[in-house]
Amino acid sequence: MSLLRHPILVPALLVSLCLMVVVALIGLPLPVAVVIGVLVGTIITVMVTRRAEGMLRRTIGARAAHAGEFPRLHNTVDGLCLTHGIERPDVFVLDSPAGNALAMAGREGASIVLTTGAADRLTLVELEALVAHLLARCADDELRGETTTVALGRFPFVGRGLGGFGRSAADGPDRMVQTDFDGADLTRFPPGMQEALRGLSDLGAAVDAPASTARLWLLQPDGRTDVATADHPAVDVRIAALAER
Repeated sequence: MSLLRHPILVPALLVSLCLMVVVALIGLPLPVAVVIGVLVGTIITVMVTRRAEGMLRRTIGARAAHAGEFPRLHNTVDGLCLTHGIERPDVFVLDSPAGNALAMAGREGASIVLTTGAADRLTLVELEALVAHLLARCADDELRGETTTVALGRFPFVGRGLGGFGRSAADGPDRMVQTDFDGADLTRFPPGMQEALRGLSDLGAAVDAPASTARLWLLQPDGRTDVATADHPAVDVRIAALAER
């Protein structure tokens, strides 16, 4: 991976810039402010990058999904990974009756988090489609960078300035629809993803998670499924798109 595409680049530059401004306001000479900003910003960002995935899991309260407690979930993940030669992500759950899920990536690989409502109450077809979507998301080369950016967004002085940084042209609603398609390709059954989206919506997608994490969730974490947001199309739009697949 080139330096210009490294997931740490944009967050490191942003943190460094913020620190440069702070140091300069203190009254230190500009060259000193630049050196301090770059050095400290890089150190902080490297530390966050290494711990971003774990930080986010703790932020949303996810816990390990043990096979004995969630056998259907583990069987579904194992089956899809084995069939398609996909590296198996770590599997976690969030204790919530809602229907939602997200994927993250860090230095050691990717992980997926499902609400217990989704893991327990979706049908097998719906669960397989949901897991396939998450596995397709894990395969996205941009996911690690997004995870880092979201983790940095938890810090107020960075989060306010992060804005659209760290987003590629493929981000947003169109990316979410494409991931639906990629997941449906894994199951070879687009109606399954349609049913999964309906099932998750019926459960209610609202989870106790920071708004800054929205781009990682399959559905908008504030529970809105009938309107488009910066990261998610309306569920009806996604279902209609899959009908043409």
